[in-house]
Amino acid sequence: MAAWEVLDQEQTALQRLDAALRRRRAVVLLPWTHPRVLPGFSPPFDWNRQPRSNAPLSKRLLFELLRRPPRFPPEEPIPGEALRRVLVFRYDAVGDYIVTTPLLQWLRQALPHVRVDVVASYRNAVLAAHDPTVEYSVAIHPTHGIHPSWVLAAWKLRRHHYDAVFALVFTRMSKAAVLVHLFAPQAEAIVVRHWERSWLYGKVFARQPEHRPWQRHWAESLLAMGVECVRPSVPVEQFPHYFVPIVPSAWERVAQFVSARGLQWKPPERVSPWQRCCWSAIEGQPYAVVNLSAYTRNRAWGPHHALLACRELLNMLPELHLVFTASAPQQRIAQQVAEALGVRAHVFSGGLLELIALIAGAAWVLTPDTAVVHIASAVGKPVVGLYGEPIKVAEWFPLDTPFALVLSPAMESITFAPPGAVVEAAEWLLSEVVPRGARIPPVLPTTEAVGAGASEVR
Repeated sequence: MAAWEVLDQEQTALQRLDAALRRRRAVVLLPWTHPRVLPGFSPPFDWNRQPRSNAPLSKRLLFELLRRPPRFPPEEPIPGEALRRVLVFRYDAVGDYIVTTPLLQWLRQALPHVRVDVVASYRNAVLAAHDPTVEYSVAIHPTHGIHPSWVLAAWKLRRHHYDAVFALVFTRMSKAAVLVHLFAPQAEAIVVRHWERSWLYGKVFARQPEHRPWQRHWAESLLAMGVECVRPSVPVEQFPHYFVPIVPSAWERVAQFVSARGLQWKPPERVSPWQRCCWSAIEGQPYAVVNLSAYTRNRAWGPHHALLACRELLNMLPELHLVFTASAPQQRIAQQVAEALGVRAHVFSGGLLELIALIAGAAWVLTPDTAVVHIASAVGKPVVGLYGEPIKVAEWFPLDTPFALVLSPAMESITFAPPGAVVEAAEWLLSEVVPRGARIPPVLPTTEAVGAGASEVR
């Protein structure tokens, strides 16, 4: 008996998922059995939980000190005509920035007269610098504590007199409140509602739209912050999809890499209207990108398990090549795995822009739950995703692209998922999901039904 289950039937998916989680068995989820599309799925979240009235004294004093009145009437959306400059906080990771790009595009489309600036981090600053929807960006250090980079950012930003700030952060709200005070002291501050401390954070953040845990992708919730809080000057009819930049210099380096190894660079399935075409197809053998690294330890894929799964994939798909990517500290491990697999395994090293260009030309992608999932979604490449936490499957899945997701039986590490489950997920992706074009499309939020979260599989 296999140590995992493939949830391939919508009618029985709920019961089998519940049983697998209770028995701590790995599961493979497909677009038509993902919790998002199962009508009977009940998220394990207490919707009636009462906000906590307690908070550390230091935090209460800080928010009292930073208290600010609303700039606009809080009972109605901010009129788009009243805005001239908007600042967006996205000073965390690469994947977080990518899922924010629909909101950035919406701001540019709905408010064409408005200047949109971004506070990025050193980790994702290159994305903001190449984002055509962003007028100006400043990077600060991603540390949770006070950092000297805040001073330079404040000097650059305060002079712009922002009208609104979208603080797209989920933790460390004291830091966000301080940065709002430093960077945009007169602005209306907007943040996702915190279920337990909205009463406290509301002293600084006048608008706190809900996220709806387990029921919505974070890209939809972030976009809803704009739709719910701002009345657009120009209607936006479609969900703006992710944007990642494919720049000529990065593509040229990737083209040299794949050409030297006889690989095929297949143009992206999805191209953003903001993207200028700078590539051409390259004939050769198809390749899949296999990413070993993730920012948190529990999401990094163990090299032994990766070796076992990839060896079976190469046996199953005789024309396929594998291109491994990893963070700088794990490059040596990736090289060892590739050498053990033979001539059809390669290692690519480069920066974020080169990684985007590499994924844009791949046949499909195999990766832990990390930024690579969202890069693949942005360019329409099928994904085998490895997840350790059920809530990550619900809120951070590959949006609007074919996928097969492996959920580990233990949150401590995705490596607890058997290599055979990864191989079977890839088999389902290539034989059933991709031919059917199955995916979960995003839902454009509306002011009448923000948080509805309904969706269907295409």
